[in-house]
Amino acid sequence: MLLFCAAGAQAQDAAWTGAAAGVLQRIIPDHADGFRFQVIAQQDGLDVFELESRNGKITVRGSSVSAMLFGANWYLKYYANAHVSWTGDQLALPASLPPVPKKVRIVSPYKYRYMYNYCTFNYTMAFWTWEDWERELDFLALNGVNLSLAIVGQEAVWRNTLRRLGLTEKEISAFIPGPGFQAWWLMSNLEGWGGPVSQDWIEDRAALQKKILARMRELQMEPVLQGFFSMVPRAMIKKYPRARILETGKWVRFDRPAMIDPTDPFFNQAAAIWYQEQRALYGDTRFFGGDPFHEGGGADVDLAGAGRSIQHAMRAFEPRAIWVLQGWQSNPKKELLDGLDKDKTLILDLFGESNPQWKRRNAFYDFPWVWNVISNFGGNTGMHGALWKVAQHPPEALKSAKKGKLVGIGAMLEASMQDAVLWDLLFEMGWRTEVPDLDAWVVNYAKRRYGKLTPGLEQAWRTLEGTAYGPKDGKRAEPESPFCTRPGINISEDTGKFKREYDQCDFAKAWDLFIADAQKYRGVDTFEHDLVNVSRQALANLGLITLTHLNDAFAKGDKESFEQASDLFLELLEAQDRLLATDAHYLLGDWIDAARALGATPDEKDLFEWNARTQITVWGPRATSESLHEYAHREWSGLLRGLYYERWKVFLNNVTDNFDQYTGRGSESATEEWNGFVEQGNQGGSATRVDPTGIDWFAVEDRWTRGHEPFLATPAGDPVDEARAVYDKYRSVMRSECGK
Repeated sequence: MLLFCAAGAQAQDAAWTGAAAGVLQRIIPDHADGFRFQVIAQQDGLDVFELESRNGKITVRGSSVSAMLFGANWYLKYYANAHVSWTGDQLALPASLPPVPKKVRIVSPYKYRYMYNYCTFNYTMAFWTWEDWERELDFLALNGVNLSLAIVGQEAVWRNTLRRLGLTEKEISAFIPGPGFQAWWLMSNLEGWGGPVSQDWIEDRAALQKKILARMRELQMEPVLQGFFSMVPRAMIKKYPRARILETGKWVRFDRPAMIDPTDPFFNQAAAIWYQEQRALYGDTRFFGGDPFHEGGGADVDLAGAGRSIQHAMRAFEPRAIWVLQGWQSNPKKELLDGLDKDKTLILDLFGESNPQWKRRNAFYDFPWVWNVISNFGGNTGMHGALWKVAQHPPEALKSAKKGKLVGIGAMLEASMQDAVLWDLLFEMGWRTEVPDLDAWVVNYAKRRYGKLTPGLEQAWRTLEGTAYGPKDGKRAEPESPFCTRPGINISEDTGKFKREYDQCDFAKAWDLFIADAQKYRGVDTFEHDLVNVSRQALANLGLITLTHLNDAFAKGDKESFEQASDLFLELLEAQDRLLATDAHYLLGDWIDAARALGATPDEKDLFEWNARTQITVWGPRATSESLHEYAHREWSGLLRGLYYERWKVFLNNVTDNFDQYTGRGSESATEEWNGFVEQGNQGGSATRVDPTGIDWFAVEDRWTRGHEPFLATPAGDPVDEARAVYDKYRSVMRSECGK
């Protein structure tokens, strides 16, 4: 028996160390043999890693695969001056790996290091293939993630479940959404939008999910699969008239799916089928997500009883089941929690950096909970992130006497592939108990990201730390781009999400420093990406200043100045499009090509392209347009020139052609009419955009979403040369605005 146990332990250790070694073979194939992995025990139930140089190799010991890989990444960062990120790698390692002078041992203070918002699966991953996912899972493992939402392939679970419940293929097809909108379907916000999808698509996503889950389990990353939380198609209300199946209202004018009252006997029947079908496809898991009342919605149900029934169905299927609930807005409601087993529940405090629920909800009433960062909403491209909050708030929560059962830290970003510095810091905070010296950390980050650091770039990053990555209150989302918004008058730095929480003239100093040293870093991918990104943000900031001048000229009835500001604004928009064409991360064509590649037929390719275009522009149908349009706007080459430029050009030409009429210079009655229009737009005490043209912008945008014109899908031009060109042309304009 002892020999059997020893052999089992050895096999487990070999599997763990082999999985860790496999990641390094994929990330640093020429240096992977320089590492040796060993398994050690946890410390007080928490993950731990050790680093040590032994016999000419870097020995990495860890209590799990993710612990070992985080240790390897810690070595790459702090001993080999290397960097792995969503926006480029810097892996210019020396032939001989630098030794670790003194043994390192670090224990994570968290049981869980969590990953993903539902929205991430659409705003970033809607059209990903296995190649994309393989790289992503390696990246997560290197950053210590051990618990992750995994909702790819849920279409197959629902199809199989609903077939067994007697729905027709047409009814099932009307329920399942398109690939750009799965997240909001699974959060019970809508059904069918963006569909119908083919059986080929459903099978393709199921096959992809099986690969994802196999790799996650290999890397000891526990998946959070979808749970059955009572959502069903609205068609089931008529299909099962004797069951208590309820309307749940609307979400931004979308009809929400229906809800089986969890206390109704039919709920257990449907839940059992659901879990059987999910297990048949994707195997077992301990963690299940799903929220009955995400962002509103409701029904006449006993919340405590509903929660108890939903959790009971999970545990009837899997006795170890843990229900993962999103702490967002007013959810999960206290009444729902009252029916739950605390030891079988995990609450994600989504917006921990800016609107932490745990502080006002008594640490979730002694339920286990996870502190998270969102930071990014909709995948908007603006540079943004409160580094100081990410550095300070987790250690403060850990030490708080009111922290309750804080058991994890996580990333709830709505989209990824940007602001690498913020997420690099967050992942490290999963292994830190003290507030780091942020100034020193940022400088170290820049050095490893580029491989070397000039005094100029050190100062540039200190400037970024204090501007884009150092908002004073950190409560706002990333700043909206003036180029991407629907046209209007009155848009300014004080209008809604346009407001920057930093001095734009100070930010421009970072642009100066990046440009000054650009030639020294030519060919360094990570630097060139950041150079383009800083230049992009500088142009967007200048565009916002230009709109302010345009507004002023309009208010004064100064047509000449209005035309000058209009011309400059359109120039800046075109310049940003050309700049972003040099970087693979900013190409509309890549997004669209990825969508089309997954379609099984010409019609489905067109549908998937429509999903890709719609999600980042109008988002929903006309009825939802005022609330959702441009929520997921992107500063991408192709989108800027193909839609935003044309939209602004039409607007500005219209206003110029009718300038006297719109400004009220034509008659006293016109003046009164315009003043009333502006006053109506300004109700609520803050300036909002007003549009005198009467153009049906949704019709313009909807027509664009149905187009098929090609866009650049691979970079064109040199990023250093193009950044220098826009700097030389427009930096003097910014200097004149800043008075220096």
